[in-house]
Amino acid sequence: QPWAAQGFDKVMLDPARAGAAGVMSHIVKLAPARVVYVSCNPTTLARDSNVLLNAGYRLARVRMLDMFPHTGHLESMALFINERAPEV
Repeated sequence: QPWAAQGFDKVMLDPARAGAAGVMSHIVKLAPARVVYVSCNPTTLARDSNVLLNAGYRLARVRMLDMFPHTGHLESMALFINERAPEV
């Protein structure tokens, strides 16, 4: 898409339980300064986080969100900062 050529400084993703393995390499190529990853599956969050960490991102914050009270399910929200990107 022509608009994609402008680049991105932030990306937010909220994938299904299977995670975002299919798009992580594309996100790394875009090299946004920040990535916010919302996840309902800690296993796929860990897997996909490794892609970002290996690409020079730093895990800056993690928060747990109780979106489904009275159940055993939590959402995780993680903020990754690209240590190689210019400040935004």
